[in-house]
Amino acid sequence: MQIKIADKAGFCFGVDRAVKIAYDSAKQSEKKIFTYGMLIHNRDVTSELEGLGVVCAESIDDILPDSAVIIRAHGISKAECELLRQKNVEIIDATCPFVKRIHNIVEKEYNLGRQIVIAGDRNHPEVKGINGWCENSAVIIGAEEEYGDFLEKNPEISISLVAQTTMRKEKVKKFEKILKKHFTNVIFFDTICSATEERQLAAEKLSHECDVMFVFGGKNSSNTEKLFEICREGCAETYKVENAKELNGLAHLLKNNKNIKKVGITAGASTPDSVIKEAKLTMAEITNEMNFAEALEETLKPLTTGDIVKGVVIGITPTEVQVDIDGKYDGVIPANEVSNDTTADLKSLVKIGDEVDVFVVHVSDRDGVVTLSKKKIDAEKGLVELREDFENEAVLTGRIVEIVKGGIVTIAKGIRVFIPASEAAERFVEDLGSLLNTEVSFKIIKMDKDRRGRLRVVGSIKVVAKEISAKKSEEFWATAEVDKKYTGTIKSLTDFGAFVDLGGVDGLVHISELSDSRIKHPSEVVAVGDSIDVYIKELNKETGKISLVKELEADKKAREAAFWASLEIGKVYNGKVKSITKFGAFVDIGGVDGLVHVSELSWNRIKDPSEVVAVGDTLEVYIKDIDVEAKKISLGHKKEEDSPWYQATKDLKVGDNIKCKVVRILPFGAFAEVAPFVDGLIHISQIANSRIEKPSDVLNIGDEVDVQITEINHETKQIGLSRKVLLPDYTADEAKEEVADDAVADESYTEEGSFTLGDILDAE
Repeated sequence: MQIKIADKAGFCFGVDRAVKIAYDSAKQSEKKIFTYGMLIHNRDVTSELEGLGVVCAESIDDILPDSAVIIRAHGISKAECELLRQKNVEIIDATCPFVKRIHNIVEKEYNLGRQIVIAGDRNHPEVKGINGWCENSAVIIGAEEEYGDFLEKNPEISISLVAQTTMRKEKVKKFEKILKKHFTNVIFFDTICSATEERQLAAEKLSHECDVMFVFGGKNSSNTEKLFEICREGCAETYKVENAKELNGLAHLLKNNKNIKKVGITAGASTPDSVIKEAKLTMAEITNEMNFAEALEETLKPLTTGDIVKGVVIGITPTEVQVDIDGKYDGVIPANEVSNDTTADLKSLVKIGDEVDVFVVHVSDRDGVVTLSKKKIDAEKGLVELREDFENEAVLTGRIVEIVKGGIVTIAKGIRVFIPASEAAERFVEDLGSLLNTEVSFKIIKMDKDRRGRLRVVGSIKVVAKEISAKKSEEFWATAEVDKKYTGTIKSLTDFGAFVDLGGVDGLVHISELSDSRIKHPSEVVAVGDSIDVYIKELNKETGKISLVKELEADKKAREAAFWASLEIGKVYNGKVKSITKFGAFVDIGGVDGLVHVSELSWNRIKDPSEVVAVGDTLEVYIKDIDVEAKKISLGHKKEEDSPWYQATKDLKVGDNIKCKVVRILPFGAFAEVAPFVDGLIHISQIANSRIEKPSDVLNIGDEVDVQITEINHETKQIGLSRKVLLPDYTADEAKEEVADDAVADESYTEEGSFTLGDILDAE
C-alpha cells in the first residue's frame, strides 16, 4: 500500500505567520496576552499557547485593559479595531496580508459609493471581518439560493465583488457571471489566496489517484471543510479527521484491505506539519507497511527538494553562506541564492548566529551537502508584503542595482523590481547609468505575470517624485510673492534662458537677466546643477509661470548708477572679449560691455577684429568716450608707444640725414617712406636746387634718395624732408632764397591741396 501526501498540505503563509507572531509575543511581551477568537483551528497548537500564557478571548469584553491582544489571521472589522483601541490595549496585528488586502479594497470601494458583494460563508469570522469594513452593508453569497431578491435590484447600480480567501475559484467565477448578467457595472477583485487555490488543486489531483483520502484539520475549519468536499468529488472514500489519534477508529478501513492500493493525505491551512507526519507513521503502523527502523528513518527523514527549513548561519565566505540546518547534512547557500541583489556584500545581508528560513534546492547524498536558497523564501514572504504595499500605494526605498534594456532594477522585499526608463525620474534621464547604486524612493505600479507565468513587478520613481513636487509646489505657492529671494538649482537651459528649481516648482530666468554683458547662450554663464540666488519678478498661480531675475530692479539700477558714476575718461581696465563684429570687439569691463572700434585694435591695417583678438581673450583697454544716456562706452586699446609714428620718430631729430624710398608723387611734392607706415614729404621746392615744373621731372616712385629731416611735427604727425640740401652744388647762399621761396611754396602747397599725410593714406 502506498501512502502519498498532497503537495501544499498544511500551514499556509498567513496561518504560519500568525502562529509565529503568537509564539514570539509569548516569549517577549511582559503583558497579559489574549487572542481575539481562536488563533487557528488546531487544538494542539492552541493548547500549547495556553501553556505559554496566551489566552483565547471570544469577545472584546473578555479582554483586560492594558493587556496585549493578537488579531488572528482572519482579521476583524473596523468597529472592533476601534473598540480595542478604546480599551487601551496593545494590538498585535497577525491578520493575513491577503485578508488585509480585501479590507483595503472593500473600504475604498464602499467609500466610492459602490455596493459590496462578498462571495463566502456569512458565518465565517473572515467574512464577518470583511463586512465590517463597509459598515456591514455587504451582500453575502455562499450559495445561489442566497441571492434572494438582490438580482431584482436596479441593474445600473455599481457592484464590487470580492471573495473569501478560501473560496473555490470556479464557484466565485460562477457568481461573477451571474452578477454580470443582471448588472451593467460589476468589478471583480480576485482575492482568493493563491496558496489555498494551489492546496485545493493538489488535493483534487491526488483524490483522483487514490482509493482512500484523509483530510486532516480542525472541525470548525472552513478551508478544511472545502478540501473535504473537493476530495470527496474525486474519491468517494474520503474521511475528515482532526489528528492521528482518530485514525485508530478507522483502522478497519486500512487493515488487510487488498483493494486499497494508494492512500492520500492532505490537510487544511491550520494543520501543523507534525500532525501530517504523525498521521503517515500511524497509517504505516496500522497497515504494517513500515517496521521500526523505517519508522525511525521516517522520523529522521532527510531533507528533500522543496522543503522549507530553519537554519543558523555558522560561516560566511565571499562565495557562500554556510548554514547549520540541524540535520545530518551541511547546508550551503550560494552567493546568488542569498539575495536578488548580486552586488551586495554577503556580510551585510547575514551575520553569524542569524536564524534564517531557507528553501531546499538540491540534496546531494554523495557529498552530504544541501544546496539552499534564502532569496526564494524572502521573495515568497516579500511578495505578500509587496502586494500589500501595492494596494496601499506605499512609498518604498531601494538601491538601483542594475541597468537593463529599457530601464533600471532595484530590490524590494527580496524581489526584483523593474523601473522603466520613462518612470525613472520626474523628467527624462538620458543617462540611466547615473542612477546606478543610488538610493531612490518609488512605488509599485503593476504586479502581474507575463505570458510565461513569471512574476512581473514594475515600479515608478516618477510617481513619488511628482507627489513630492506637488507637495513642495503647494507649500511654495502658499508663501510665494514678488521680490522674494530664493536659492534654487539650475534645472535646464534653453536658447532663451535658464529654468531654476525653486523646490517643487520651476521658474525662468531670461537670458537677458543672466548677465549684464551680451551672451548668446545661458551656458556661457551658468550650468545645469549650479546653485543660484534669484528673485521673483512675476508669478501667475493659474498658469504656473514664474519669471525670475538675478537682481531686483531697484538694486540693479542702484548698482548701474554707481558703475556709471565711477567711469572716467582714460581709466584702464582688463576686460574680457565677449563678442566680435566686423566693426570692432565688445569688451566686458565689469558687467557692462564697451566697444573697441576695429581701428583701435591694432596699429597695423586689419580687415577684421578676429585677426588680432578672439572671444574670451583678456584685453587691456581704456575709456575714450562715455555716453551715459545711451549707455554706450567707447574704448581704446592701442598704446601710443606701440604706434608706428612713435617707433619711427623716437630716435630721429631735425637735421638727421637718412635714406628713404619714394612711394608717391603728387603735384606739390613727393612722399618718401621714413619707416613702415610713416612717410615724410619732400616739398617740390626741396627736390632740386633749381625750380622744377613737377616732381616727376626729377624723381620716380621707388627711387632711393638721401634726404635731411627739416621738420618733425608730433601734433600733426608730419615729417618734412629736403633732398636739395644734400646735393653737391647746394650752397649756403641759397638758404636765404629758400626763406622767400618757402613762403611762396607754402602758399602754393595750401592752394594746390588742402590735405594732410593722413588724408592721402586714407584715400589710398
